Amino acid sequence: MVLIDNTVLTNFVKVSRIDLLKKAFDCIYITEQVLEEFKLGVRRGVLPDVNIDLEVLRLKDEEIELYNALRARLGKGEASCLAIAKHRNLKVLTDDSDARRTANVLGVPVSGTIGVLVRCIERSIITREEGNRILKEMIEKGFYSPISDLDEVL
Repeated sequence: MVLIDNTVLTNFVKVSRIDLLKKAFDCIYITEQVLEEFKLGVRRGVLPDVNIDLEVLRLKDEEIELYNALRARLGKGEASCLAIAKHRNLKVLTDDSDARRTANVLGVPVSGTIGVLVRCIERSIITREEGNRILKEMIEKGFYSPISDLDEVL
């Protein structure tokens, strides 16, 4: 089970490949805060208005204290994902460097856009060539990727 933040979600939405997220993971969730961030992007015209169709998780009472503490240095989406993941033993998908560092401190497993593409290739959901085409398109649409070719990590 995995929680996805808005940075990774939007990378796949912008290239019309949200299907890969669902194929790569058996159970994938977003938080109310991530959905709120996504809808704000749609209202601002920077994201396409697509049906996300992912189950939305809400913060439980015991997760709110950690969420509030994390909000001092993270956005709502990242903070909600990490608070829920820490309490429910979930993995988080984020490309945000501060969120990734915080996840490591909290002991929350973390991956990101590149990890999802690699997972899709390893599971034969897409070919290496298709993965590289998708990555290139994501970069063209604003993804600040640490690599330009998946061969660097495969």
